[in-house]
Amino acid sequence: MRKPRPFSLKPIFVDERQEELHALRHSFANAQQRQRKGGGAALSIPMLLSLLLIIAATALVIIYS
Repeated sequence: MRKPRPFSLKPIFVDERQEELHALRHSFANAQQRQRKGGGAALSIPMLLSLLLIIAATALVIIYS
């Protein structure tokens, strides 16, 4: 018995907007995966500065009391 011909679909036109959306979805998903792998233990810069300010204020209160 003869085998059927393999199916091959070649698009007539290319939708560039669809390709851009596909690339954005993948980059967004990759960013989420990287964020989950980080564990969230790192401090952001504003949080770090506020922590240093609190420590410095506490040290000044202890020194001048």
